[in-house]
Amino acid sequence: MAIHQNADIHPTVVLGENVTVGAFTTLGPGVKIGNTTTIGPNVLITNGTVVGSGCNIFHGASIGGDPQISEFKDIPSTVEIGENTVVREYVTIHRSAKENEKTLIGKDCLLMAYAHIAHDCRIHDHVIIVNSAGISGYVVVEEHAFISGIVGVHQFIRIGKYSMTGGMTRITQNILPFSMVEGNPARLRGINAVGLRRSDFSPKERAELKKAIKLILQPELNTSQAIEKIETEIEMSEEIRYLVNFIKKSDRGIVK
Repeated sequence: MAIHQNADIHPTVVLGENVTVGAFTTLGPGVKIGNTTTIGPNVLITNGTVVGSGCNIFHGASIGGDPQISEFKDIPSTVEIGENTVVREYVTIHRSAKENEKTLIGKDCLLMAYAHIAHDCRIHDHVIIVNSAGISGYVVVEEHAFISGIVGVHQFIRIGKYSMTGGMTRITQNILPFSMVEGNPARLRGINAVGLRRSDFSPKERAELKKAIKLILQPELNTSQAIEKIETEIEMSEEIRYLVNFIKKSDRGIVK
């Protein structure tokens, strides 16, 4: 264990084995840090945040701070980060705005410099969020999603698994799983072909998803009609069924 002499660590902090804490870092009340995690200089982690093992938190990150809500009243809430997640410089992750609730970051995520994760977000495993992206409150980002730089995501949005969002995109509706979107306002461009291939989706799976997305993009079909054609014309594989259910549950609508 390597704790810099100028680090400020509250007596209630629990540190795992082989943890490194840099100079002028503050670990506040109730914080728990997992084994072999490295925390750089000038980091603030507070309000009972739990950081999993094998994480790497770079200098200037602020984790567990109050949500950015006017007239917020102090309540017990926190942040939880899964193992092997990397939090780069000046990332901000705010605790839940609900009593005894958590803002959750999954395992094996990469949050690049200046990304912001607001209160009550649910970031699933293997998510990449690129520099200066802003994720508003109550957003769900499913596993293996990729959010490019300077993206703005509205509250209560759901971003589907294995999707890719292009840089500088404005997100005000749900993003389909397996899809690629970009633009301001956002537009559905097709499937995330490169991401699916790199994730070992079979050629058949990619072809079926491509056909489904093409049906959703057809201008003469509304969303309900597109779903009906998908259900009748495409084999109901696990991925297609997930896509259809995602659309049916999208109260905010989907990016098309």
